[in-house]
Amino acid sequence: MFKSKRLFLGLMVFGAMSVFGAQWLAFLENGDFERGELGWNTWGDGDTRTEYHAVFPEDGENFLRLWKRSGWYQDFSTRPGATFQLTAYVATAREDALWGDAFGEVKIEWRNKDEDDREVGNAQSVKFDVAGNQDRKIMPDEWAAIELPTAIAPPGATHCRVLLTIWTAGEEAGGGCALFDNVAMRKL
Repeated sequence: MFKSKRLFLGLMVFGAMSVFGAQWLAFLENGDFERGELGWNTWGDGDTRTEYHAVFPEDGENFLRLWKRSGWYQDFSTRPGATFQLTAYVATAREDALWGDAFGEVKIEWRNKDEDDREVGNAQSVKFDVAGNQDRKIMPDEWAAIELPTAIAPPGATHCRVLLTIWTAGEEAGGGCALFDNVAMRKL
């Protein structure tokens, strides 16, 4: 009936998305990091891992680990008025937990690629740490689901940029690791 299992599975996923009314589309490539850096632009220090100090992937085989001041991001085309929901799983390892003023961040920026990639509108993000000084307090060695508020592309937006980052106020003011897995974008 079907020439390949991949086609059959693709049709099953499409059918499930239609039944449940979800519009989960491939806005983000490799959001589960199963294929390493594929699809992501990077800066600073980061890699994919199968485990890190007793933390294993939230799902699948790999996750992203960032440390120091670093990040991974992806852009995809959009139009003003398009509405999205961004979700991700985040963690930190107890043996290398976020400390001091270090925090992880899941962020959406709006860009205009026709005008030198300038940022337009207001970015949205959820910052996380273990001390409770940011938007979301997380527990070491436990994955936490992050859901950003509904995001609407502003006038002038030609692209959406999804960023996964770790920041500190200064070189010695904090450190540790921020872990990310199963980053997904849903069009509402």
